[in-house]
Amino acid sequence: MAVKFIDLLKQPELELGHSKEVLFSSDHFHTWVHGDYPGTKGPMHKHTADQFFYCVQGECTFHFPGGKEQVIGPGQLMLVPKEHLYQLDNTGNEYMILLGARAEPAGNPRRGAKNEVVGDNNYVFENPDKIKVPASKG
Repeated sequence: MAVKFIDLLKQPELELGHSKEVLFSSDHFHTWVHGDYPGTKGPMHKHTADQFFYCVQGECTFHFPGGKEQVIGPGQLMLVPKEHLYQLDNTGNEYMILLGARAEPAGNPRRGAKNEVVGDNNYVFENPDKIKVPASKG
């Protein structure tokens, strides 16, 4: 792999419904940029490896089973152990940028509480009235 420089604040915003762009993947690790407009939520799910999310811009609320939640903002980090259920929610007022990394290759499926495969996140398409997209992007 060649050395690669990425300025996360200058990355183009991701298309609605496509909130993850893999930046690097190997057989045991991958890192990505996650971007969402205000109001966007992901499904409750888990992974088979430890991971972290670093907030570059905006605000992200992590929801956990039992109603627990934690908000992170720029400069803050959330560590999520393997097999721990969580849900991402852009509760801020601007486009959210997270840097994520997980100790497994890209493409491993998300799993739900009963270990079922959780597919694509269709929230943005099923709830367009809840997503705050600038008029120039919608």
